[in-house]
Amino acid sequence: MATRPVSANKTVANEDTIPFYRNVKLIGVIAQVIFVIIVLAAGTVIYLNVTRALRASNLPANFDFLSVRAGIPIAETPISYTTNDPYWRALVIGFLNTLKVSLVGVVLATLLGILVGVLRLSPNWLLRQLASAFVEVVRNTPLAVQIVFWFTAVLTPLPPRISNPIQLPGNILLSNLGVAIPWLESSYLFVNWLPWLGGSVLAGIIVYGLRKRQIERADHHGNPWWLGVVVFLAVAIGGYLSITPEVPENASASFRADRGRGQVFLDTNQNDEQDGDEQGLAYAPTRVSIESGQLSTTSQNTTVSRRNVSSIVRFPLIGEHEVADAEVVFANPDAASDAGVQLHFVDFPSEGLLYQDRNDNGAFDNGEQVDEDGQGFAGFELFLRVYDFERRLVADRDGQVRIPRFTAISDGQEEESAPASPSGGLFGSPAGNQAADADSINASFEILPLRPWVLSTPSVPVTNYVGGITLSTSFLALLLALVIHTAGFIAEIVRAGIQAVPKGQREAARTLGLSPWQTFSIVTFPQALRIILPPMISQYLNLSKNSSLAPLAAYVELFAISVIIANQTGATIPVILIIIVSYLLISFTFALILNIVNDRIALVER
Repeated sequence: MATRPVSANKTVANEDTIPFYRNVKLIGVIAQVIFVIIVLAAGTVIYLNVTRALRASNLPANFDFLSVRAGIPIAETPISYTTNDPYWRALVIGFLNTLKVSLVGVVLATLLGILVGVLRLSPNWLLRQLASAFVEVVRNTPLAVQIVFWFTAVLTPLPPRISNPIQLPGNILLSNLGVAIPWLESSYLFVNWLPWLGGSVLAGIIVYGLRKRQIERADHHGNPWWLGVVVFLAVAIGGYLSITPEVPENASASFRADRGRGQVFLDTNQNDEQDGDEQGLAYAPTRVSIESGQLSTTSQNTTVSRRNVSSIVRFPLIGEHEVADAEVVFANPDAASDAGVQLHFVDFPSEGLLYQDRNDNGAFDNGEQVDEDGQGFAGFELFLRVYDFERRLVADRDGQVRIPRFTAISDGQEEESAPASPSGGLFGSPAGNQAADADSINASFEILPLRPWVLSTPSVPVTNYVGGITLSTSFLALLLALVIHTAGFIAEIVRAGIQAVPKGQREAARTLGLSPWQTFSIVTFPQALRIILPPMISQYLNLSKNSSLAPLAAYVELFAISVIIANQTGATIPVILIIIVSYLLISFTFALILNIVNDRIALVER
């Protein structure tokens, strides 16, 4: 039976006549369009209902409240802030505080997690068991519990009070207010160094590229980074040293020794006074010199690190290198003599104890800081007299400097007082009931030449840190909890990634004569990194979002400030949207950067 062929034109014609409700592609497009319309309609309805309900309740439905005065005191401010600033600036402070704890936490959690993950595979049984116990404990303890533990059980009660901080190497101070460390601050000359800095980066990149091409052409192993880094440092340091230190034109300063405060500012009208429109000179190095002066303190019975301490005498920190001579005397030597009280230094010269030498051995013995009834010798006033005091300070971002409040040494006081200790470098807190004339204190205040970077070291003039950078107890508690908690998960990721590398790779490396460290750093870990990085991105995102638990440690970050603003203004919906967008911005930034790194280290397949 003969068949009649169907022409191609007729086939095309049949396809063109298919009804739209039978066209799968067209139906898919129409369905997506309808879905988008439904979503937009539902969103519009929700928006209109919410805004209508907010207006009926007289609550803000927009973001106009952001320009209103905030009135929120914030302790930790990466940028300048006062309670007169608007809400949007308070939110920026919170965002920067969140970003600070997130960035530092990611770096520390990565280092700790890699260390613990490697120890999980250590041939040493003790290290392996300790690492396993660490992982199991921190992963199975709620993060909120860890934050509260570090804040309330460790960092708040255990360190000493701010009046007697622990002095660590490198001019680092530790107290119940946190850790203060020296820090580099950028002066107004930093902009003069920026061209050199940009040129050093460009030169380093060029040298790196040339060195990398040379290694590839020679077909041998080498690290192209080192030469680029050396060129970068050489150009940057050379440019830094080429900038002449100078004191800004019209720079002026005022200092009140009786208040222990100084101000550095730009005196544009040359009247030697800071007017309202004249700004302070931020991070200006200064030198304060006092020919002679005295500080006072009173012995007291108190609690230190959950221990009752009797007859304690404390003075603000003054380094022995800052004074030519010093002596400590009783304000009322007759009363001290009648009570048989002497002074023993626990941590010369910042802390001492009053005691009665009941066994007449000329030295302090434990138990002599209380009398026979068990009462401490509180209420004795002492003076610290210093001579040729000199301290170098760096002004804060507002141009202010602070030192302990000195009072003048009068002749009458010198005659009536008796030494309580041999000469040495001791110091005191603000004068109590001693009235002093500021003009009788011979003090000088000098602005030193500036460089692009200025090293600011911390000190304690009265009851707070001044200078350097302060990591508060709240910040440290949150940071420690986030780092340790996240490191437990990262350690398991690292362990799994290392074990995923074929065993033959390590055996081949050992066959070639590589040491265990070379095998790990050159063969094992680079291959494991391709497996480790993708799940680690999720841990970084979790760390940044978990920072919203900061109120448990009294740390003021984005979430805490947002809650305060929502309570003050009633703008709950707009504030929640700001929180969502802020955390999305942080998460997307982390994800974007780490995905780029992941693509760079991924295997290239044919």
